Amino acid sequence: MKTSKVIFLLLIMLSSFLFAQKDAYTINKTKPFFDVENLKDDKTIEWGYLSVPENWNAPASKIKIAFTVLKKKKQSSQKPLLYIEGGPGQSGIQTFGYFRDHPLREYSDIILVDARGVGNSLPKLCPELGNEIFKILSSNESSAADEKNRLFATMNCKNELIRKGIDPANYNSANVANDLHALKNALHYDSWNVLGVSYGTYISQVYANAYPQDFNKMILDSPVDNISEYYNKINEHYMQVLNIFFEKCKQNPVSNKKFPNLEKTYFEVIADLDKKPLTVKVPEKLLEKGSFTFNSEDFKIVIHQALYNKQLTEVLPVIITLFHERNAEALSSVVGAFSGAFTALDFGTYYSMVLNDAVPYNSAQYYDTGAAKYPGLKGGLSFYRADFLINSQWNRKVLPQNLLDYTEIAKIPTLILAGEFDPITPVSNAQSLTEQLKADVIIFKNEGHALAFTEEGSGFINKFIKDDYQRNPSKIMSTYNTNFVTDIHINPGVAKLAMFVGNAFDPLTLAPLALAYIIMMIGIVYFSMHFFKKGKKESSLNKIFYTLLILSCIMAVALMSGFLYALKDAAGSNFFICAFGIKEKFSYLFSLLKVHVVMVVMLLLLSIRINKYQHKVVIVGILFSLVLILFYFFYWGFFN
Repeated sequence: MKTSKVIFLLLIMLSSFLFAQKDAYTINKTKPFFDVENLKDDKTIEWGYLSVPENWNAPASKIKIAFTVLKKKKQSSQKPLLYIEGGPGQSGIQTFGYFRDHPLREYSDIILVDARGVGNSLPKLCPELGNEIFKILSSNESSAADEKNRLFATMNCKNELIRKGIDPANYNSANVANDLHALKNALHYDSWNVLGVSYGTYISQVYANAYPQDFNKMILDSPVDNISEYYNKINEHYMQVLNIFFEKCKQNPVSNKKFPNLEKTYFEVIADLDKKPLTVKVPEKLLEKGSFTFNSEDFKIVIHQALYNKQLTEVLPVIITLFHERNAEALSSVVGAFSGAFTALDFGTYYSMVLNDAVPYNSAQYYDTGAAKYPGLKGGLSFYRADFLINSQWNRKVLPQNLLDYTEIAKIPTLILAGEFDPITPVSNAQSLTEQLKADVIIFKNEGHALAFTEEGSGFINKFIKDDYQRNPSKIMSTYNTNFVTDIHINPGVAKLAMFVGNAFDPLTLAPLALAYIIMMIGIVYFSMHFFKKGKKESSLNKIFYTLLILSCIMAVALMSGFLYALKDAAGSNFFICAFGIKEKFSYLFSLLKVHVVMVVMLLLLSIRINKYQHKVVIVGILFSLVLILFYFFYWGFFN
């Protein structure tokens, strides 16, 4: 009797377990995560949520993992590609626009995932936290005060999550690996190729350690190698890359002439901002108070983040020099670029992940010892140092560290990509992992972070997956020159014009400007014909007025055309030039703008005798349009 009861209970437990597993793999299709025309009707793209346990060891509470499947365009036996984004806390689905027409999609499904707590996945973990941290950084506080304010904000986040029944301890790389394994099964793939970028490379390694059978091939782009040194060596890695950057500037004759002693200038800026922070004006939609105060800590993290991107690296000498000159107007655009790092990241998930995976196994003492090696850094990067303080309050119970068996992971064919200018996951990480994984490595000179999104990096990944890649036991050095930008004519108005154009000409602000230029064009034709037919009958003063009117209209059209062309030319070589100005070869446009102002003022003075002119209504319309156009240039800041 007892035996039959035991068997009965075991059957109930087994059926409950199977039911839980089946329920854990439930997929619910949903509408597209983007409001893009015709996306709903595209049958080659699948949007959905995967229901999984929040805690895989106690699968009672469920959460939803958002995913997108970009189905292959051609029949092929090629394995699908899973993309794992970094951060942690960045959305994989946000890369949809890049992967939608990626060459890999010709023969392979591409799966984009928002990890638990990220992007479109549910629940969201304090989505407003990034903005709160950005506001904290915008104020003029000491690094110690910044750290305490961030501690307060993050602990409020944790307490809010707990009140909602969400346990931050469940948001870690081990559980993300379980989610990805469940997604693979739910999509009925036997295995897939996995591309991890940045922190996504650590998640990839944890996933490969737990489920090596899920992997066909693995690509680790900008890899984390030893998570227990991730924070310890942040300052060392940063300074190694900065020294490479300074040396390349020095070796380039043009940049060295334009920006001599750039390394000295960099450390002078830190010392200067440490004593006297710099406040710049920003749009109120970015910060309600309408200003951002750069202190030395903000400057250091701005330069650190800029090294991620090759084009930003090419304008770094300009940025450092503008800080040295305390050019507040030109540096306003830096705040907008800087804010992107906070809006693109779900900081609730960021802290849950790093405080579960990384910070507890790093040492604040080791961090401080490393920072002390570089006195000019004045304590190192406090942005990351603050995570140790947060960890001391956040983690009352530290999770067991993920122990990775590289002998098993090494059985997966692996390609590693690394960038010479990468300050957070430097080349040394790739070299260390290459030895442990017996992998191939490609080191890109003059590149930064996330090489999969470069044409060259994408090409290598494509070849590796298609088996067109020629294995090479030695490092493949990809040498692409860094074209340091030295010929910028600085003007804050250009950045606002670029934003105006980048926003696809906002109808509310475009309509008056467009109408003014239509009137200009009509005025040119109308008064040219009038002057041709009846010019001889006009008085000398009238002739001067009409000639000046026609020339002013032509100048107005030519100026806008010239600035738009200059923007296009700048963006064609380096988009970030537009954040500060245009190339020097177009600097004459600013002189023409001043001449245009003089011409319009003369017209207004001559218009006092408007009763002497014919076509008064047309003249008034043109004069108003000319003044309106100048107002736009003034509003954008071209006269600053």
